[in-house]
Amino acid sequence: MEILISELCKSLGVSRTTIERWIRQGKLPVSKKGSTYGFHARDLKNWAAKNHISLNLEPRPVQGPETEEEISLSTALETGGVYHQIDTGPDVPSVISACVERIKAVPDDCRTDLVRQLVKREEALSTGIGGGIAIPHPRTPLEYLDQPMIAACFLKNPVNYHALDNQPVSTLFFILFPELKFHLYLLSSLSFCLRNRQFSEFLKTCPEQSELIEKIDALHLAQKM
Repeated sequence: MEILISELCKSLGVSRTTIERWIRQGKLPVSKKGSTYGFHARDLKNWAAKNHISLNLEPRPVQGPETEEEISLSTALETGGVYHQIDTGPDVPSVISACVERIKAVPDDCRTDLVRQLVKREEALSTGIGGGIAIPHPRTPLEYLDQPMIAACFLKNPVNYHALDNQPVSTLFFILFPELKFHLYLLSSLSFCLRNRQFSEFLKTCPEQSELIEKIDALHLAQKM
């Protein structure tokens, strides 16, 4: 059975960028037809067993809109992007407005609505979870988005975000989604990473997108070992 690169990403819970890097580094058994990479199930199972990785390559049923597979955290981050040195005002609305303005994947004519929804959510209950981190998200799906995304925003200066621990926030992960199921999955996946103390410390270095995705993929891959 031949496995496509997109299927392998989903099976391992890592991004396409990580798979392509492993291919370049010669870490994966792969065949190439033109510009398309392919993998043989038997070779992948041997590779996974050798590296003590749990890998499910069973054929998947045909899936419709209601059962579509969830997107990985690193793929969502590739879509949303990573932004640094964001200069904001001293309050939550100014932080959200400045960050949303930087997120390239948000349509220009939808930014005002998104800011309004995010501020409204913060007024109900702060998404500042402690440790200098907040996870802003709207209460309802955003129909104008084609796919779910996470945007990581690093502020130039920490801001009082009314977080649970009353500490100022400097790192925000915006979870934006066209369907509620994506929010629940991405929030769970992000929370898994944030429970790792080394990952939380790593965020304080304000990493570049490639570094952050690599760290996320490493954590999720370690979970399968």
